[in-house]
Amino acid sequence: MIIDSHAHFGLNSAWGNFSPEFVLDVVGDSVDYLICSNLEGIDAVNYKNELDCNLDMLKVAKKYKKFLPLAVCQVDKSLDNHVMKFLLTEYPQFIGLKFHPECEKLPANSSKYNKYLELAREFKKPCLFHSGQVDSKNSSPYLIYEKAREFPDVPIILGHLAIGDTKAHKEAINIMLHSIETESATLYCDVSWMDFGTGNLDDVIMLIEALKNTSKGDYTNRIFWASDVPVGEFNQSNELYRKNLDNFKVKISSYFKDEELLKKLLYFNVRDLYEL
Repeated sequence: MIIDSHAHFGLNSAWGNFSPEFVLDVVGDSVDYLICSNLEGIDAVNYKNELDCNLDMLKVAKKYKKFLPLAVCQVDKSLDNHVMKFLLTEYPQFIGLKFHPECEKLPANSSKYNKYLELAREFKKPCLFHSGQVDSKNSSPYLIYEKAREFPDVPIILGHLAIGDTKAHKEAINIMLHSIETESATLYCDVSWMDFGTGNLDDVIMLIEALKNTSKGDYTNRIFWASDVPVGEFNQSNELYRKNLDNFKVKISSYFKDEELLKKLLYFNVRDLYEL
C-alpha cells in the first residue's frame, strides 16, 4: 500500500492543464491513493470559489476512488468560514484542509486563518500548508510554525518541508525539532520536491535522521512521502513518476535497512494521521 500525500488536479492552472484522468495516467498503479486538492480553487484562469471548487473535488473523488479529498480554504477571499463549515458538516468525506498562503498572498501567521483552524480543531481535520522559501513573506515555515503554536492541538503539515536547497531544509528541520522538543505545536511534513532534482535524497535522509533521534525519541511518524503531482515536469509522465517513487524506496531501504520505516513513510503515517 502506498499513499501520495500531496496531489492535485485542475484545469487552466498556473502550472498546467491537468484533468483527473491525466493525473491518474501519471500515477498509474504506482500508488493506491492520492490525497488531493483542486487547483482551480488555488490558482487558475477558471478560478472557482470555495464552494464550487470543493464540490468539484467531491465529484472527482466519488468518480475515482483513488482520490482522497482535501478542502481548499480561500482564507483571504471568503468573508468568514461559513462555507467551509457547511462543507465539513455536510461532507465528512473531506479528510483535511488545504492552505496555500503563497497563492493567496496572505502571510501564514495572519489572524484571518484562525476561524479556519478553529474548524479544523472542531472537526478534527489535519491541515496541509504549502510551505515555501524560508524567507517568504507569505509561506515561510517560520510563519506557519508561528500560527501552529496558536493551535497546538491541530495537526499542521509543512508541505514540501520548505521550498529550497539544503540550507532551507536544515532550517525547516530545526523548526520541526523545536516544535517536538518544546511540545509547542503538532507539526508534520511531506518530502515533495525534496531532492527530486538530484535523486540522491541526502536532504530527505537528513530529515529522517533528525526526527528519528530527537531528544524525545523517534518522531519519524511525522514524515510523509509525497510528490506534488502533477506540478513539476517530473510529475507529468508515468515513467518519471514511477522512477522517483522507486528511487525513494531503494535509497531509503538501502540507507536505513528498515522496511518498517519505509512502510511508515509510504503509508502508515498518513493512514494514522488522517484516520483512514
